[in-house]
Amino acid sequence: MPENNKTAYLIGIKGVGMAALAIFLKQDGWQVSGSDNANTYLTDETLRQVGIQYHEGFDKENLNDLKADYIIISAAYGKDNPEVKEAYRLKLNTLYYSEMLGKISADKRLIAIAGVHGKTTTTALVSAMLESAKLDPSFIIGAAGIKNLRGAAQRGRGEYFVLEADEYRQSPASNNSKFLDLNPEIAVITSIEFDHPDFFPTIDDVYQAFYRFACRVPRNGSIVLCLDYPKCQKIKNSLVDRNFETYGFHPDAKWKIIDVKEENQTVFSIECQNQIYGPFALKIPGQHNILNATVAFIIAKKLGIDDKIIEKVLADFSGVDRRFDEVGSAQGVQVIDDYAHHPTAIAKTLEAARAKFPDAKIWCIFQPHTYSRTKSLLKDFGKAFQAADNVIITDIYASEREKNGNVGPQELVKEIEKNQKPPQLVRYFENPEAIKKYLLDFTKGPAVILTMGAGDIYKLGPELVRALEGRHE
Repeated sequence: MPENNKTAYLIGIKGVGMAALAIFLKQDGWQVSGSDNANTYLTDETLRQVGIQYHEGFDKENLNDLKADYIIISAAYGKDNPEVKEAYRLKLNTLYYSEMLGKISADKRLIAIAGVHGKTTTTALVSAMLESAKLDPSFIIGAAGIKNLRGAAQRGRGEYFVLEADEYRQSPASNNSKFLDLNPEIAVITSIEFDHPDFFPTIDDVYQAFYRFACRVPRNGSIVLCLDYPKCQKIKNSLVDRNFETYGFHPDAKWKIIDVKEENQTVFSIECQNQIYGPFALKIPGQHNILNATVAFIIAKKLGIDDKIIEKVLADFSGVDRRFDEVGSAQGVQVIDDYAHHPTAIAKTLEAARAKFPDAKIWCIFQPHTYSRTKSLLKDFGKAFQAADNVIITDIYASEREKNGNVGPQELVKEIEKNQKPPQLVRYFENPEAIKKYLLDFTKGPAVILTMGAGDIYKLGPELVRALEGRHE
């Protein structure tokens, strides 16, 4: 890098990671184009603003006479996609998304941030920390936007590259995780829990993927590891020849989080070897974000970043799109959108909302994401909504990789009802208009409405705000 005058064509360019990669390559002097389906995504506007053109819809004809050095393929698409199939037939130079990340980061000091929870926010925080310290990092983050950075991607001139490292499969035909294409000097593991049951049959399969990822760190590198998760503890006990920086609320953590206060803002301190750092203040709420901020603190200390810069970055950080995103408010009702789609993330996000808005009634509109996750984690989902006063469940968002399944939203409603009091406060609605009408009839301030899920539920938030603004009290 840089590889000026190179050309790349991205199949599935609207995915948050793929869009960020496209922007990075364009900044690096590449000619970038691509394709995706015709649905509207958060990245449509982002790509338009930087002048990246793409085809709406997949068609093998899009590859006719295409002069591209690389065809980069989203992990969502395999040879059943007409463009992927044609690229292989023509023997074009194809790389999957994670393979390209490995290629462009190969000559940098890579900080790769992995984990079932928190990796996007943590990657953004670490990137903001290095940027504020004038280290001019490169970074690629899987989000449509980050409030404290110029975008989700940056081609920096400094020696560090910060990447969000995903444990999911490299491609539909691969048995390898994406993050195994990376060679980090510093690897972060924020959490290990059972997820992606369509790829990982058991929690031990998830663990094995993270173990292999940790093994990619050289002996003179570092693994920053959250000790709050049993499988993270197992990694530390299994890799005795690596350097670990452990953190968390766990009493054995080297960097232990203490003195947490959650009122108008989140405040915490960190204790390490009898020295106390902080207190630090955060705008972004919840103990899960304290963990994310602690990673940024540890990496900043390792890189010698000034304490005043660390404190200011943590205090100023406003979060990333779709992470406790305050959409708007009207008539005493605050609408917030969040990407949480795993039971643990849902529970932590609702607990954060309860702490931030102690006097408000909490409404959660949850769109389940994938049939396999819903079925495999059904009992865990049932326990995840206890901090909400009212729960609304939508149809399951199938995603590109999984079009149908043998579980439905009604089964999720029944499971949640077992843990909610009273049970009649859990309801299923099959379309957004029905949800909107119901909320307009029954929500009174002070209240918080949380739209939640990894699908397209985020589109409902702005509609709710507009409807509330026009409602006659």
